[in-house]
Amino acid sequence: MRPETRPPLNLFITPTLQDLDLDQQQDLDQQQDLDQQQDPDQQQDLMFEDEEGVGRNRILVELELLVCKTRQTVGNMMTTGGKVLLTALLGSQVSIMFPSLSSLLYLLCFQALCTWWAWSGQVPPLLFRCMSVMSLLYSSSHFLLFYCYQLPSLQEAWPPTTPLVLGLVSVVSVDCAAPWRLQVNPELSWFHFSSPLMLLLLYHTVAGLWRNQVRVTSQHTCSDALVSDLTAEGRRELWRTAGDRDVKTPDLLQTPLPGSGQMLLSADTLETCVFEADGWEEEEEDIEERTGEEAVGGASVAFSFVLRQSYICALTSMMAWSITYVSWLTCVLLLWSCVLWMMRERRRYTLMSSPWLVAYGNLLVVLQYVYSFPSVQEVPGLFPRKDDPCRELASKLLCLLTFWLLLRQSLTEKKDRQTDNQLSHITVHLEGKTPKEEVLYEEVLLGGGGVQMEALVAVVTRMFIKYWIYVCGTMFFFVSFEGKIVLYKVIYMVMFLCCVALYQLNYERWRALLRGFWVAVVVYSMLVLILVYTFQFPSSPSTWSYYTGLSTHRLEDVGLEKFSVPVLFTKIFIPAAFLLVCIVHLHYFHEPFLQLTDLKTVVDTHNSTITSLHLTCLSLTCLCICRLVHSEGSLMDLSVGGAPQVHLEEEKGGGPVDGEEIWMKEEEEEEEADYPLLLSWRLVVDRLSVLFLRLLLSLQRMQRLLWWLLELHINKIVSSYIIWVCVKEVCVFNLLFVLCVGGALPCRAWRPLLSGVCTVWTCVVTVCKMLYQLNVVQPIRYSVNCTMPSNSSIDLSHSVLYSGPVDPAQWVGLRKTDGKLLDYLRYNLVMLALLAFEVTVYRRQELYRLRRNKVPPPTRTLFHDITRRHLDDGVIDCVKYFLNYYFYMFGLETCFLLAVNVIGQRMDLFAVGHAFGLITVLSHRSRKRIASVWPRYCYFLSGVLCFQYLLCIGFPPATCADYPWRRLSSTVDSNVVKWLFLPDHLTPPNPLFLLYDFLLLLGASLQLQVFEEELQPVVQVLAGDNSELDGDDAQIYDPIRRSYLDMMKVIIFSYMFWFVLTIIFITGTTRISIFCMGYLVACFYFLLVGGDLLLKPLHSILLYWDCLIGYNVFVITMKNVLSILACGFIKSLVLNHCWLIQLFSLACTIKGYTRRTLSCELPSDEAGIIWDGVCFCFLLLQRRVFRSHYFLYVVLDLQNTQLLASRSRPKLWRMERVWSSSSSEEISGTFRWVQHLTLHYGDLSSSLTTAQISLIKFRLHSRNSVELK
Repeated sequence: MRPETRPPLNLFITPTLQDLDLDQQQDLDQQQDLDQQQDPDQQQDLMFEDEEGVGRNRILVELELLVCKTRQTVGNMMTTGGKVLLTALLGSQVSIMFPSLSSLLYLLCFQALCTWWAWSGQVPPLLFRCMSVMSLLYSSSHFLLFYCYQLPSLQEAWPPTTPLVLGLVSVVSVDCAAPWRLQVNPELSWFHFSSPLMLLLLYHTVAGLWRNQVRVTSQHTCSDALVSDLTAEGRRELWRTAGDRDVKTPDLLQTPLPGSGQMLLSADTLETCVFEADGWEEEEEDIEERTGEEAVGGASVAFSFVLRQSYICALTSMMAWSITYVSWLTCVLLLWSCVLWMMRERRRYTLMSSPWLVAYGNLLVVLQYVYSFPSVQEVPGLFPRKDDPCRELASKLLCLLTFWLLLRQSLTEKKDRQTDNQLSHITVHLEGKTPKEEVLYEEVLLGGGGVQMEALVAVVTRMFIKYWIYVCGTMFFFVSFEGKIVLYKVIYMVMFLCCVALYQLNYERWRALLRGFWVAVVVYSMLVLILVYTFQFPSSPSTWSYYTGLSTHRLEDVGLEKFSVPVLFTKIFIPAAFLLVCIVHLHYFHEPFLQLTDLKTVVDTHNSTITSLHLTCLSLTCLCICRLVHSEGSLMDLSVGGAPQVHLEEEKGGGPVDGEEIWMKEEEEEEEADYPLLLSWRLVVDRLSVLFLRLLLSLQRMQRLLWWLLELHINKIVSSYIIWVCVKEVCVFNLLFVLCVGGALPCRAWRPLLSGVCTVWTCVVTVCKMLYQLNVVQPIRYSVNCTMPSNSSIDLSHSVLYSGPVDPAQWVGLRKTDGKLLDYLRYNLVMLALLAFEVTVYRRQELYRLRRNKVPPPTRTLFHDITRRHLDDGVIDCVKYFLNYYFYMFGLETCFLLAVNVIGQRMDLFAVGHAFGLITVLSHRSRKRIASVWPRYCYFLSGVLCFQYLLCIGFPPATCADYPWRRLSSTVDSNVVKWLFLPDHLTPPNPLFLLYDFLLLLGASLQLQVFEEELQPVVQVLAGDNSELDGDDAQIYDPIRRSYLDMMKVIIFSYMFWFVLTIIFITGTTRISIFCMGYLVACFYFLLVGGDLLLKPLHSILLYWDCLIGYNVFVITMKNVLSILACGFIKSLVLNHCWLIQLFSLACTIKGYTRRTLSCELPSDEAGIIWDGVCFCFLLLQRRVFRSHYFLYVVLDLQNTQLLASRSRPKLWRMERVWSSSSSEEISGTFRWVQHLTLHYGDLSSSLTTAQISLIKFRLHSRNSVELK
């Protein structure tokens, strides 16, 4: 009879009144009335206690369910994991613990089971049972045999060689004199003792699994019998029990006592009953099935992911196997893996070769196992002898495990393809409309990140395409400079340097040959791997020496030497990793990189995949920002595709709202009520996304600014670094760099050519320095020992010629580094990087402008919107203007100051030359005439720089020939040699002085560029006309408004003249010498005629001022010329002419000269030209003020002041004469006229009439008081 259908049982829902009888309903009503009569506070406390009890019970129920699920999972693992444990013990423990003929069967069983699983996907239960029974019987017999062999009679009866092959060793021995004493064999290793223990563990594991299997089988049989014995009356009784459980749900929520198992008993009893119409049990079964499917699905997904990546693990295992265990057989694995790595579809070919790989791996393991027997002799080059074969076999089995996984994945994909092909021919016709699937809110939220994920993938892809080539370039350094330098590493560096040089010289040719370059690198890396690997075989060194004729030391210079396993792993791993990096670039990033960096086909590049990804990323970023900034926009709107503005327009339109819209709003309200925490997190993510995207846009703007600054100054950075390197290491190699920089700075047309020459020469120098580090180069063989003259009056022991053996290679620029090669080459490598980066900056900016249809700005400025007309707008615009055009406006004065700086820092013969060059340039006075001679001045500075570097190099010391001023007949002092900047082996010239000359040359070259640009009309419009003002033709136009900038200009241009005179006075009074007296005379003269001088014509003012500048430069020059007396001949001057020293303030202020004790004292801080340089600076600045049109306002102000003074003085005299006879009204009118005059002329008249106005006020007050009396 079929039972009555009941609704599903829910333990957490209170039963309704329809399910209760009448009595229970009345009791419930009475209880509710009593509850209403209670105090509200008591009701609230009871409700709170009920809620706490329900929450506690729910936690306990959840914990109980978790324990049950854990127990079930552990039980399943014991059923399935026991098999895995058995298989692992068979193969990886028992068989490899002590290789022998008796243990070979375990290894074969392990390989057979794993190969069977990899081929078919599962092990048949019948086969596994047979293997288990056989292993149980065999392991027991094996252990008994091992145990019996410990008997002394068996050990004496059996020879020791045969039992050793079978794996039988005497762990203990018995002495016949003392049979009760057991002696452990001390000659055995740890694996001899572990082997019987693992054998015993195997036996107990298999026996335990069989015992559990028999117990489970008997339980299933009993349960089937109980189910069949249930009668209909018993089933109804069980159903009645379930109904009672449904009614008394609140009681079930209480925590059961530890001693009562009623709840668990009823639950277990009900779980054994199955009713067709019972919806509650069907629901429980569905929940259990879904839970099981989720658990299995998660494990399946994880295992599938591991299987999909098995080809990478297999390739890595092949290389690790071959590198760790060197032999001819494992060399096949190395070649095999290299060939697979080189293929573009490496995954496909790796899966295709998986059966052969498994077969070869099994063969290698079996052969290695056989040759690990104690009595089997080793085979050099194939199976070397190992003291501990257990570890070697374990690692090989671990690598073999990846091969089995690879085979499993290959067959699985093959089966899936066959299934797809079969299903592709099947057509299913569906009638009717397909029902719309329900879309959950969580799915929309989690899946709505498609737009962001697309943008993220585009950004990451573009980043890898752009920068992966830098990873490849970095790997060149890892390969070349790891360990000591050898020939094959030098070849790596030669390939890298050739690539960089071609990139710098010819960009299009570099792009055309780039694929061939990477192919050559890959082939060469494979060749290096094979040669280094095969050289580890015992017979390889003698073979190489026989066929090449090279000794062992020469082969070590090539890079062929024997290494230990850890060192070999490092030596092979780094080239192998470099090989993989190059292959990844060649297969995945090479073609997109060429598309991305193509300068000719910019229009076609817009339609390429890479550019489309970039544009998609930018558009999505802008779209996200626009939507997120909106008050109602969010990432959810972007993901779903909704537009809140459309809804707002519909609401504003007041259109009719149908039932579907009302239903959609209700659904949205329900979702918001159901997921409040989810919505709050979404808002947080939205705000963070806004901040992140704004940060990205700010970084992009900063990036553009940085690239523009690099384009402006990269040439200065590169040339400065080259000169600094040449100064740090003075040698013949670096002479070419100085010549190139000295020629490229004044001649901009030669810069690309000379930059290419520097690049090629840097590559040559780097290769020569690397080759010099080989062991074949021994400097001691060709070093020279020079003989020091015995009767020399000067101590020459510190001279380069006589301090030790002279290596001629050091004069060229080569020396041994004692293992610190990268530190030795860092200057040249950084120089090469800067040269390559320079052309990268220019090409990147060119590509950027071509893709955006932009042209280079006409002026190389920082703020493109600031021009000459913004100079007088305000302080901020004035600062921006000078940041843009400072050198355009004051470059010439800056170069003059740099020349004075060179003179003051050097104070030697070449400083005198710079002083005369400065005098020559200043003698032309006019900016136009100076511009005509400026190119020759630049060439002069370039020639002086190169000639000084030649003097620093000098003659090669290996000739043992000293200079004429160091011969026995010469009496030239070392300080004089130093002042003359002559080459010398004892006191060589200071090359740091060349840095000051270079800065002067750099500034002069920039000023030469300014002279060329200021003639262009576009530059004149933007930067202003830089021509000098002619006072006779000047027109005054006052566009200036009252501002802080106006006040600053009034202070600067009105009072700068008097401030400069103050500086001249300070310069003349800080020291006491004949030169300072000239400053004082000039200062007093200009103070005397200063006001009248400013009102003279401009050419007259400039004539006086240029005379003062000429005197200042003359003083600087004479101090420089007289410095030879203070530094070179100070000894004779002190003895005979002390007055001359004090008259001209002679003192050597440059470091490096030999100081002597002087009886004629003079403070050394009074002899420098610091204050002369400061005075020169302000004199130039005031001269620029004189030639500025702002100075016309100063002249006009002075003229108005004089005019006002001349007009107001007669009227004031007339007021004094008529004062006594005038009335108070007349005096008041006069006073009003004075006030009007003061207000009209401002401060210009107030300074002249203050006393008179005070007198008028006083007399007017006195006159009024008299009249009142």
